[in-house]
Amino acid sequence: MTQQIVDVRQVEAHEFTHLLDLESQAWDTQLHWDFSPSARLISACLREKRLAGYALTIDHRVKGYCFSFRTGEKSLLSDLFVDPTAANMEQTLGLLSYTVENLIGTPAVRRIEAQLPHFGFEQLEPSFRTCCFATYPRCFMTLSLTDRSPRAAAGVNSAPRVGREGTPPSDFVIKPWQRRHDREAARLLYETYRDHVDAVINDQYRSETGTTNLIENILYYQGCGEYLPKASWVAIHRSTQQLAGLLILTAVRPCSGHIPQIAVAKQFQSRRIGTALMEAAFAELERGGFREVSLTVTSLNQGALRLYERLGFQTFRTFGAFVWDRLRPFSGAFPAVPSPGP
Repeated sequence: MTQQIVDVRQVEAHEFTHLLDLESQAWDTQLHWDFSPSARLISACLREKRLAGYALTIDHRVKGYCFSFRTGEKSLLSDLFVDPTAANMEQTLGLLSYTVENLIGTPAVRRIEAQLPHFGFEQLEPSFRTCCFATYPRCFMTLSLTDRSPRAAAGVNSAPRVGREGTPPSDFVIKPWQRRHDREAARLLYETYRDHVDAVINDQYRSETGTTNLIENILYYQGCGEYLPKASWVAIHRSTQQLAGLLILTAVRPCSGHIPQIAVAKQFQSRRIGTALMEAAFAELERGGFREVSLTVTSLNQGALRLYERLGFQTFRTFGAFVWDRLRPFSGAFPAVPSPGP
C-alpha cells in the first residue's frame, strides 16, 4: 500500500468526485443536510486551482482531504473528510496535523478557525490542543416538528401568538424579516456577541463589518442553505421601534430547516422574546410541510442551550470549534459567557 499526503492543487479535480459524493451522503444521513451545492462549488474551485489544502492518497487514489482558504490573515479549515472504508482515524489525524502544521508555519497566517462536524469533539480535540488551539465543544441539535402538536394539520394560522409561553410581552411585536432590517440586525449581532464565546470562535462577531458579512452570506449567498423569508422573523420594541431580536431560518434539504442565527439584544433578554421568535418560525415551518429543524450552539452558552432543550431540541452530535491565534496563544482558560440566552 502506497500512502501520500499531497497538495490538492497537484491532483486533478475529477479524482475528488467519488469522495465528494461520499461526503454528500454523510451530510444527508448523519447531519440531515443537502451538501450537493457545496460539493459543486468545491469541484469548481478544485478545477480552477483556487482551493488550498491537502489530499490523502492511498495507492494513488484520493481517500481523504482537508481543505482551507485564506481571508486576509485568517485561514479557515473548512472541511475534513475521509473515506471511512479506506482510511482509519490515525490516517485522518495525520492528514489533519499535516494541514494544521503547514498553516501555522505560514508567517502570513495570524489566525486559524475550524469547525468540522463530521467528527466528534473528543476525536479531534487532542490533536488541536497539541498545536495550541483553544477548543470548544458545540452541540448539533434537532427538533422533530411532527412530534410537536397537530396545529399545522388543523390549519391554525402561523401568527406568532402560538401559546402562553411563546407569546411575546405586550410591548413587543413579532414581524417578518425585511431587507430594511439588515443594517440594524448586524449591529444587534455585534452588540450581543462581542463579549461572547462565539466571538472567540468566530471573529466576524467582533465588528459590524463582520456581522454584516455573516447576514449577507446567509440571506443572499445561501451560505447556510436556502433562505426562508416567510419563516424568518424580527422582534420590534413597540415604544421605541428598536430591533429587539431576530431569527433567520433556512432550508438545508427538503422538509429540513435550520436556524443559522438567533439573537436577542442584551437589554431585552429574559423576556420570552427568543421563545416567541422560535415558536413563530416553528409554526411557519409546520405550515410549509417541514418535518424537522436544526441548529448548533456552543456548549458554554448554557442559557441558550437550556432554552433549546426546553423547546424540545435534542443533541445528536457534539463536534468541536477550534481556534489558534499567533498573537494570543491559548492559555488553557475559557472565556466567560454571559448567562442570558436568546
